[in-house]
Amino acid sequence: MAKKIIRHELVEIIIPANSTLSRYNFPDIPNLRNSHILGLQLWDSNTVTTSVISQNPLVPTALAQTKIFITLVNYGGKEFLKQAPSVMFSTIQDDLGTSVNHHELDFKSFVGQKVNWPKAYIECTATISTTVDRSFLVSVYYTLDIATEQQENGFTFNKKG
Repeated sequence: MAKKIIRHELVEIIIPANSTLSRYNFPDIPNLRNSHILGLQLWDSNTVTTSVISQNPLVPTALAQTKIFITLVNYGGKEFLKQAPSVMFSTIQDDLGTSVNHHELDFKSFVGQKVNWPKAYIECTATISTTVDRSFLVSVYYTLDIATEQQENGFTFNKKG
């Protein structure tokens, strides 16, 4: 089955150095407000070592895949994805632990839910003890309403909005 990307946003959750928190909220990303989510992808330190947004090192793979859980909340306040192990969304894997030959695993799809991102969060079941800030990176695949997508698909070099 072909996997299609309509729109993509890279979202970073910063884990401050020496933090003792167990819950970290997603930031408010203007591009994602009122968008329809189609998929999530977790990036770990085996595939991406440093955040392109902040230059922070990523949360270690072993921690990201075993001790972090994601909760997504809609605009009505309902947690429609509650404490999902983040490994569900770790879809890139390297062969034999070499960090050289990567391939994509099963991609979890959503059906267009709208997420209230500042209310959504990750939970850690272990303290991320570090003396430097670390980052948790998530790719969000999404779409806007059908009318906007159709209008923007009509743009060409000769026909701009």
